[in-house]
Amino acid sequence: MDESWVNSTNFTRMLWTPAQTPATMRSKPISYRISLIAALDTEGNIYYSLTQANTDQNVMMIFLINLVEQLDLARPSWKDDTVLLLDGARYHTGSKVREYLRKLELQVIWSGPYSYSTAPIEMVFATLKFGELNPDGKSTGKKALDKVAYMIGAKLKKTPKSTFIRFWHATTLELFKYLYYQHI
Repeated sequence: MDESWVNSTNFTRMLWTPAQTPATMRSKPISYRISLIAALDTEGNIYYSLTQANTDQNVMMIFLINLVEQLDLARPSWKDDTVLLLDGARYHTGSKVREYLRKLELQVIWSGPYSYSTAPIEMVFATLKFGELNPDGKSTGKKALDKVAYMIGAKLKKTPKSTFIRFWHATTLELFKYLYYQHI
């Protein structure tokens, strides 16, 4: 589980153009950037939330409470075999969040700072931020959160679950290497 910003709809890094044509890319900035908080499970399911607020401990608590409600509905025994992977961001390690996780009796792995290679959700963010998110050029102004949410949902739905499952397995191997070397 982690958080990322979505502040543009075009994440194209390079562009091929015909000779004598400007190599410029049309980009539609999202005014007020959007915070995307997301979690990925081992079966490739993504649970996410979009806000127009900076993520802090209170925003993370709202996400966690809603995530727990969704997981309780989907699979009541989820707590028996679930481990949360969180980095050391302040909104993950705050007293409210830690107390809530203790109350739920969930196992948590705290990864090291900037451990992108050990966080499966980072690969989901990379998939989302690849190419054009808004090919139709829809409005992305401050009152268009619903349109941006639709764009993000549509892009995530186009990606096969098997891709997200591969992300999970690949990054988990990296995480185990990280944890192993931390305990030597």
